[in-house]
Amino acid sequence: MAAYIIVNYQVDNPELYGEYMQGAAGALGVGEGTELVAFDTESEVIEGDSAGHQTVVLKFDSKEKARQAWESEAYRAVVGKRLEATSRHFAVLVNGFGD
Repeated sequence: MAAYIIVNYQVDNPELYGEYMQGAAGALGVGEGTELVAFDTESEVIEGDSAGHQTVVLKFDSKEKARQAWESEAYRAVVGKRLEATSRHFAVLVNGFGD
């Protein structure tokens, strides 16, 4: 069953965030089994608490594959840059419908 990682944040340091982006796609396997479903720099909150204005949605074949990518050494090596460059961030891992 497909799974999605949805990440939302406010980019406070675009230069450092750019460094994160240089390594993140490859580390998460985008284009090699991971699909970048959405990358929106102007997300709008329509309900709930304030969140950032940037949202990324990644699709994986399963929750297990999503966790493997998220917890991989390659991603751990770059994620600190995103965390330092952003605020008001959250990430969720959700099941999709059967494909």
